[in-house]
Parts: sequence; structure tokens; C-alpha cells
Amino acid sequence: MRARGSSVRRGVALVALLAASSLPAQTHLIIVSGLGGERKYSDEFRALSQSLADAAVKRFAIAKTDVLWFGEDSASRQPYFSGQSTKANVERALTQLATKAGPGDQIVLVLIGHGSGDGENSKISIPGPDLSAADFARLLGQFRSQQLAFIDMTSASGDMLPIVSAPNRVVITATKSSFERNESHFAQFFIDALTKDVADTDKDGRVSLLEAFTYATAETKRLYEADSRLQTEHAQLDDAGGKTGVAAPDGRTTGLLARRFFLDGGRVASLAGGASDPQLAGLYKEKFALEDQINQLRGKKSSMTEDAYDDALEALLVQLARKAKSIRELEGRKS
Repeated sequence: MRARGSSVRRGVALVALLAASSLPAQTHLIIVSGLGGERKYSDEFRALSQSLADAAVKRFAIAKTDVLWFGEDSASRQPYFSGQSTKANVERALTQLATKAGPGDQIVLVLIGHGSGDGENSKISIPGPDLSAADFARLLGQFRSQQLAFIDMTSASGDMLPIVSAPNRVVITATKSSFERNESHFAQFFIDALTKDVADTDKDGRVSLLEAFTYATAETKRLYEADSRLQTEHAQLDDAGGKTGVAAPDGRTTGLLARRFFLDGGRVASLAGGASDPQLAGLYKEKFALEDQINQLRGKKSSMTEDAYDDALEALLVQLARKAKSIRELEGRKS
């Protein structure tokens, strides 16, 4: 016979544990933009980097000191510019960050530019010696208690994925292999997804890495179709540490971590339409936290007894339903 009281106590204890671990994470964003080779590409890489850095601070409420942008120009005066994107500068920044980032923090490393190579020797083209896939795997290995997102939007970036893939890490590449060497358009659409109101498919007021990836993939395909050209870039995502990219993660069996990964770390920087309402923002923040707790709980199902899992899930679903009801009622009064 089922010991209901014991199961309830275990479930409540697990809910409390999950709640404690779902506080908004601090996000650290590092942008590395490489050599353009031509004025056109130099300007493009600089504009994309600046746009992402601006959005990080103004849209996602990341602290200015947690946004580092390394670029081609050694003396840029652009906001958030932290120095030339040399191997030494990037390695130093990541090593220093590894010593100060707290457990559970989010580390987001974004590469923008031209790429080349094969396997561990896949590289981003930067001033001086290039950074390779093997270099990034080593540098990211310093972050043992943080969630990582490695977003390589360079051409020929696909071979990076299996080298840097690891558990608790989202890896996104603009191409499926180093053979897709032509100019990549994925970066523009991915950054559009994060800087404009175009990719929030579930209408929850924020954009996950999965939503940004899905939007950019669709828009890239649409661009080639509109120009009647053969598509020469096919973005990939891996967030299970399987070292194999997926072209169309569904957020249920693939893309689970990317679905829960937000640059705001779980905070709500602004509401839809730009309206400011602290009460509604607080309710959405609590709703998002509950959804994250449910996703975490489902990942622990195999290590729990059936009773403990059912009790914990039931408690969370009841809380989520009540929170959604409160949001609907408040939004109804304001409409």
C-alpha cells in the first residue's frame, strides 16, 4: 500500500530543493568577432557584435561589466569593446572569468566572423594566431559548475561542434561541417532573434536559445529560397553532450537545455509591448521559474521513486496552474 504521507513529504522536500536552485542565474557574455578581410565584412561583424552587446545590457539586463566584446580593431571606442580579438586576450578573459564566475552562472561565448579548418583544427580567423576548436574545448573546460552556451556563427563552423560538445552545454554552429565555407547569413538572423521582437514563438515575453536557433534556421532557409540559390549553410544544435548536431530540435526530445537557456538568466527585463508593470513582471518571473523546475524534475525522474516523482510533479503543476490563472486575471483587468 502506498505510504502517501511519506511520498508527499519527499515530494515537498524536492520541490523546495528545485525552487532553491532555480533562482535567476548571472549571465556573462563574451563576444569574439574576427577578421573581415574586406571592409564589407569588417563592418558587418562589428555591427552584429555591437547590436548583441547593446541588447545584452538594455534588453536582457546583463551588467555592463559582464559583457566583453573582443574585435578586429585594436583601438575601438565602441561601447562594451574590451580589446582586440587576439588569442591571448580571449584566453586571458576566459581564464579570469573562470575564477570569478559563481556556481550556476551562465557563460555565453559567441563567435562572429570567418571560419576554416577541419576537426580539432577548425578555427575562427582573428588577428595573429587563430583560436581552434581544441583551444575552445580546453578553455571551456575550466567552467565545471556553470551552464555554458558556445555559439559559433562563423562560416565552416560545423566541425567545432563535436569537439566542444559536453554535458550541460548548448553548442550551436552556423553550418553542419567545415565544407560549408561560403558566407554565412545565420548570424544576422540569430542576432535579430535576440534583439528584435520576432522569435518569441510561445509568447512568454522572452526568447530562449532554442527559439533564436529555430527562427534563424527558418529565416536562413527562406533567404536562399527567395534567391533561388542552393543553400550552403545548415545550422546545428547539440545540448545533450552527444557530439552530434541536430538541425531541427523540437524542445521535447532534443533542445531541452536550449529551451530553458535565456540570456536574462530567468529575469524579465521588460514586458510585451514595452509596458512596465512590476506585479505582472513578478508573476511571469515566478511562472518561468516553475516551468524550469518542472523541466529539471523531469530530468530527475529516472533516479526517483514513482511516488516521489508523482507528488513533486503534482505540486508543481498545481502551482503553475494557479500562477497562470493569476496572470490571466491581471492581464484581463488591464486590457
